[in-house]
Amino acid sequence: MKRKTSIYKIVTVALFAAILVALPVLTFVNLPEDPAPFSENENRTLAVFPEVSFDSFRNEKLMTGIEKWFADRFYGREQWIRLRNGAERAIGKTDINGVYTADNRMMQIWKGFDETFMSKNLKAMNKFSAKYPDKQMYFLLAPTSQEVYAGLFPASAPIGSQSELLEYCREELDTVQMINVIPSMKLHKDDYIYYRTDHHWTSYGAYIAYYDAVKAMGFKPAELGEFDIEHASDSFRGTLFSKTLDESVTPDIIDYYHFKTDRGIKLTINSGTSVDTYDSLYFRDYLDVKDKYSSFLGPNTPFMSIETGADGPKLLMFKDSYAHSMIPFLTAHFSRIDVLDMRQINDGYSRYVNVDDYDAVMFLYNAITFSEGTEIRKLNME
Repeated sequence: MKRKTSIYKIVTVALFAAILVALPVLTFVNLPEDPAPFSENENRTLAVFPEVSFDSFRNEKLMTGIEKWFADRFYGREQWIRLRNGAERAIGKTDINGVYTADNRMMQIWKGFDETFMSKNLKAMNKFSAKYPDKQMYFLLAPTSQEVYAGLFPASAPIGSQSELLEYCREELDTVQMINVIPSMKLHKDDYIYYRTDHHWTSYGAYIAYYDAVKAMGFKPAELGEFDIEHASDSFRGTLFSKTLDESVTPDIIDYYHFKTDRGIKLTINSGTSVDTYDSLYFRDYLDVKDKYSSFLGPNTPFMSIETGADGPKLLMFKDSYAHSMIPFLTAHFSRIDVLDMRQINDGYSRYVNVDDYDAVMFLYNAITFSEGTEIRKLNME
């Protein structure tokens, strides 16, 4: 018996040692030619090998950089991650990398907000709105799927209330008008309003939010009968899938809502390095890659301007990517919509826009982005 146990231990140690030796060898043998390859699944550029110098060795940046580089490059990385996540699911774990899965749905987990942190964000908005007292300003704090499907979580799950976050914002803001779409989203929770494998709302979810938003802004919303709906893709696996690699959840559908009356759209995008103009709000090339959500207005960029061909006022929007699938609906009510992503801007908004040129200002952020990010504070960099 002891002999069998010893042999088992020897074989285990030998296999473990073989993996430790083989993994670095296979990694270096199979390195991609590109020193900074793009991971389509994770929608990011992988770490580059750090600069080797005496200073980088002395301050430990070299070793830290090598660790990040190897973590991004080791051979079979995605297969190892898939195996690890599958093992965790097999033992009943439902929280994988901050994603909770239930009822054929992945949801990004959000545990709540810090009032001190949030206060700084809201003070920045108040200071900005005070500079332009004649501008009507609106804030649509978009709920994520966790808020709408909170009932799928265990009763003991430590999740936050985005309704409470919205009310906190309403109490702290001076002149910016809150737009609350949470009741309508919950009313339509049995419809396809959030992607199953991605953190964004679907086109129909964006339409539900748009309907409430433009009513609050004094417009008559477009009815569903005014659109032709195109099913552009049925194989979308988004950001939450990238965290879990759980193929048991049904892939998503990408829908485009086209106004039946085509007024002619001109979209100008300033990427920070180039300015390009397009005649559509949809970038169909992205339907052929992992990041299909970027088919709505393209990837995040510092500034974009949309001339809609409609009669109406001009809107300035500060946003995150939730806005991308809602902006097409807004084109029915504004002659021009200019859009700033402060995550991409480090030198102030006045490089791109003059706020006095607009009739209204809208902030559109999802609850998680807004409660955890600091980019809104850049409003006061001017």
